[in-house]
Amino acid sequence: MLQDLVVAATNEAIRSAQDLAQKKLGGVTGGLDLGGLSGLF
Repeated sequence: MLQDLVVAATNEAIRSAQDLAQKKLGGVTGGLDLGGLSGLF
């Protein structure tokens, strides 16, 4: 059970970080499609 909570919290943190990076980089790139690079964020 504890393992499930840790995995869920980690997945949520990753998703939140990806959302934040997308918002920050969206303005910098002017909406350019970065192809495979978007998977890094």
